[in-house]
Amino acid sequence: MVVRNAPVISQQIHDDVEPVRVEVVGSVDVTPRMRRVRFAGDVAALPAEGPTDHAKIFFPTMPGTEPERPEIGPRGLLAPPPGRSRPFREYTLRSVADGVVEVDFVRHGSGLAGSWVEDPAGALWLYGPRSSLVADPRDWYLLGGDETALPALTRWLARLPATAAATVFVEVADAAEEQELPSPAAVDVHWLHRDGAEPGTTTLLGDAVEAWSRPEGEGLVWMGAEASALRPVRRRLRDLLPTEWIDLDGYWRRGVEGTGLG
Repeated sequence: MVVRNAPVISQQIHDDVEPVRVEVVGSVDVTPRMRRVRFAGDVAALPAEGPTDHAKIFFPTMPGTEPERPEIGPRGLLAPPPGRSRPFREYTLRSVADGVVEVDFVRHGSGLAGSWVEDPAGALWLYGPRSSLVADPRDWYLLGGDETALPALTRWLARLPATAAATVFVEVADAAEEQELPSPAAVDVHWLHRDGAEPGTTTLLGDAVEAWSRPEGEGLVWMGAEASALRPVRRRLRDLLPTEWIDLDGYWRRGVEGTGLG
């Protein structure tokens, strides 16, 4: 689910992106449920410019094996043969610097990426980012999402205009999942705790936006979370703001494996 109209928010397309082989060089647990993995490789040319830039990460089909290089055609990535599952998932590139890419993984213990990140090692392939979000400077920002959006939120906050104010709503499991974010003086961060509820089942983001008051001036809204959790957010914002100010990204869908980001 995406609401996106130019010129406030647009996409810069990156042509001729090639897969890059990387190897794990370290990992750290940022919180009990978030693991940051560092990959080294020939990543200097990765076009990671916008706040939400993401890439497809190709994992080994069997633990300890070499992952297959993605096949690229004239129109981009070639689909796997019928009946074969996709060997990749999409993740925001938290940072790219000095030959190292950092990617944050939510630890949920299942699925292709969830199983791999419990013991991250060896080589992977990155393909992307294929595009970068471009946003005109605004007077104020409303940003938010669940834990899968935290890398993008970090990038958003690091790129805010010096004169802008921002309100940030972040839904996480509990207080232990709060993490340090770039926080300029004009940024107001609110942590929303599920406290035992399953991800994608609460109205925390919708309730927070319902109580939010629109500031003066022109603004921009970006949020990334479970798709159904963003529906009440979208309904509320449509009553308050021009559509072209709003970008809501359904990062994943509850009960569906291998979709979205994070």
